[in-house]
Amino acid sequence: MAQEQTGGSLGGWKAMVLIGALGNAVGLIGGVPVLTLVAAPLAIIGVIGLMSARRKQRS
Repeated sequence: MAQEQTGGSLGGWKAMVLIGALGNAVGLIGGVPVLTLVAAPLAIIGVIGLMSARRKQRS
């Protein structure tokens, strides 16, 4: 339970990275800059959260 409160869920962070990457790809290929502008920060935040969750899982 403590792991959920601190954001240690790897699955949630992985999903955020994948959604952000998919949004970037669709935005770039489809020529929709708004989608890319929304998806890029989502992917970056997901990568940071995933690294943090993995670090917490090790310790």
